[in-house]
Amino acid sequence: MDRPAFIWQRRVGFGDCDPARIAYTGRIPDFALEAIDAFWEHILSGTNWFRMNVDQGIGTPFVHMEMDFRAPITPRAPLFCHVRPAPPGNASVTFHVEGAQADTVCFTSKFVCVFVDAASLKKIPIPDPIRAALAAAGPAPV
Repeated sequence: MDRPAFIWQRRVGFGDCDPARIAYTGRIPDFALEAIDAFWEHILSGTNWFRMNVDQGIGTPFVHMEMDFRAPITPRAPLFCHVRPAPPGNASVTFHVEGAQADTVCFTSKFVCVFVDAASLKKIPIPDPIRAALAAAGPAPV
């Protein structure tokens, strides 16, 4: 059975905005990446990207990103990022992230990362504990 998306809330600040008084386009992928990092920390009992890389020697560089913008993001309301992992492959996982403010979808995105040995940057299979945590967390409908 599909589970609901992981939802991460972010305050959009004045410093995130451009002269048009909306979130600067370059910051929006960062919002989605922050949400994915929070997802990892949630499903891995406090282990985030930093700890995966530094403490476990596991890297997850992105090999694909795509994003569609649907409505402006402003500091007027919290941004809710809905993170939905797709079923993982052997060495990769795809995340669908949707950002919304005040019940309006502002962006939809897709991020694909590959698991690597952090020292050699060689592709590795998704480690079993991470695969199990992903299986327990989802996938959620896209």
